[in-house]
Amino acid sequence: MIAALSSEWLKLRTTRTLFWLLVALSALMTLIVVAGVIGSQKHSITSAKDQLDLLGIGSLGIFIALIMGLIVSTGEFRHGTITPTLLATPSRTSIVIAKALAGMFFAVALVGLAEGLVALELAIALPAKGVDFAIQGGPAAGFIGRILIAAALWGALGSGIGIVIRNQIGAVVASFAWLFIAEGLIIAILHSNAINSNAGRFFPFQATGAILTNGSRNSADILSAGGGMAALGGWMALFTIAAVVLLSRRDVS
Repeated sequence: MIAALSSEWLKLRTTRTLFWLLVALSALMTLIVVAGVIGSQKHSITSAKDQLDLLGIGSLGIFIALIMGLIVSTGEFRHGTITPTLLATPSRTSIVIAKALAGMFFAVALVGLAEGLVALELAIALPAKGVDFAIQGGPAAGFIGRILIAAALWGALGSGIGIVIRNQIGAVVASFAWLFIAEGLIIAILHSNAINSNAGRFFPFQATGAILTNGSRNSADILSAGGGMAALGGWMALFTIAAVVLLSRRDVS
């Protein structure tokens, strides 16, 4: 397992796509931070809660973690490296678990760096705007901790989805189509008068929102932070189990 995990971590670190995704993420976060601070009225960014919401910009790294989780799994099938991977580690369950753990570790490292960058930029941009930096260590640590947990779950979820779907473009398109189109449509249908159900709060994107939400929440429409972690963890476990079953049954030669 240690050898398999080291191998997966090496694949993540040496993927050229990673560099450009990091550059794009850094540029996007910087743009959002600058626009959010400069374009806001002072009274709307003076409180600790308002600034904590700005700190949440680093959670955009979760989407990069998802993409990398998808790439590290689908890339094996796209480039035919799954065969030597299986020869080196015959246990297909070990491979799936190693990919999930690598996705988790990478996601935590990536989003941790993203949050550090956002915090540094806020520490510079807010005083330049004439606003005191009001973020306190305790609430910030708790908030960032929840973001890192969500990131870890998404990194592992991406690796599982990548093994289940296998086609790289198909996996990326399907994942983001679900997040930004299908999930919202299904939730709207569930909220309709004909059904009137809040089951959509257990979907991945909604569960992530519950984990990252600061302040008051309507328990009928959104899960608690712990409930969101449990729901997102359930999706991660579901796709990891599906990946183990499908990879064990498929002929990959």
